[in-house]
Amino acid sequence: MIRALVAAAALVLLLPRSAAAEPATPIRVNVECEQYGRTKACPAFLLGLVDANKAFLNSPRASADVVIYATAHQIALVDKLHLRFVGKITGAPPVIELDVDLDTRGTDDEQRAQLEPAFLRGMALYVAARYPSIVTVAIAAPEDVETVEPKTTPWGISFSLGGNGNRTESYKSGNAYGEIEVTRVTKTSRAIAEISGSYGVNIQPPLVLEDGSEVNLDTKQYGVAMAIGGGYLFNPCWSAGAVTKFHRDDPKGQYLYGSETYAGIEWDKYAADDPRGNRLAILYKAGWRIDRYNIRNELGQRWTQYPYHGVIATGSVRKDKVSFGLSLSAQGEVLKPQRRHNLSASPYVEIQLGNHVDLSMSFSITKRALPGPDESQIDPSDFALSSRLSYAEPLSVNGAFNLTIHWDRTNGARNDRLEEL
Repeated sequence: MIRALVAAAALVLLLPRSAAAEPATPIRVNVECEQYGRTKACPAFLLGLVDANKAFLNSPRASADVVIYATAHQIALVDKLHLRFVGKITGAPPVIELDVDLDTRGTDDEQRAQLEPAFLRGMALYVAARYPSIVTVAIAAPEDVETVEPKTTPWGISFSLGGNGNRTESYKSGNAYGEIEVTRVTKTSRAIAEISGSYGVNIQPPLVLEDGSEVNLDTKQYGVAMAIGGGYLFNPCWSAGAVTKFHRDDPKGQYLYGSETYAGIEWDKYAADDPRGNRLAILYKAGWRIDRYNIRNELGQRWTQYPYHGVIATGSVRKDKVSFGLSLSAQGEVLKPQRRHNLSASPYVEIQLGNHVDLSMSFSITKRALPGPDESQIDPSDFALSSRLSYAEPLSVNGAFNLTIHWDRTNGARNDRLEEL
């Protein structure tokens, strides 16, 4: 009785340990020779490679995890062996196809050495799917190949185009936007020069007043802008740079011309060449602005200059070929921020359609303050002028849709510093 109890207790104690120590199941492999050729590759060498590795077990086709179909084609003194691996292991591709050349004049050892790398390449993904810890990958330097460093360039150029339009029998409208950008990017520096322009037209029937006179409601607007600047990385987190911008509006717009020059310093959490494209940055900039207005403002100014500064926080994440981002900014006049300031939030999405084509969509909401136009300077009958005074409104919402065609630099450098400067 006592012996029976001891035996039962021992059995109970050993059961969990036996379950925990259950041996791993090898991958069952079947070899099918569809065309033999002039070597012993199929089935002898292939079966030998299966038997030589404890991770594999030679099995009938009905119960095999992987079936290797081998077909040899005779080409002069070479047997071109086509190996087709068909598997049913979760996490591994269902079919892998490889070709290997076997020298029919070689010895068995030489032919086996030619066959083994192809066999291992074909089986590696199936083994990794079941036992990832026992698979290692090594890439050796090619023999008798001179390594030549490819010619690369840090220069890149891009063209951006965007627009929209509408047409009916009596109403027509359209807007277009274009930009040319030249960049030079290395791991420690970034330079950019760009020129952009926009044009819009709106044609509609005139407004007929009670006295029979007509008010022309057709409008057109255009503008050009230029910028040149650059930055330098001191370390992975800190960078500094400067930029000069110039812009000009049509006679109905806010500015006859304007220019601004800034210097800025930026802190970034991620590296400038973060491989996933993630970004979290805070930029402080300060500089000088010069404004020349088409219409005198309510302060009696047709021309003014003042110091200006701002803080811009930017975050973005990337998933495959899609980027999501958000930019928050607070900017204003240094001496009298209550007179001129700008607060904005701008989310955006960018999709990489191909090697040279990107699609971007953005949205922004802006709260601002600035001197409005002098009402005595506004002609009530000038509809085109009246329709362009939205720049003085305290709140605005904008959306944009752009298609970018680009040819990137080939030096492989990524540098996202000071993009908001």
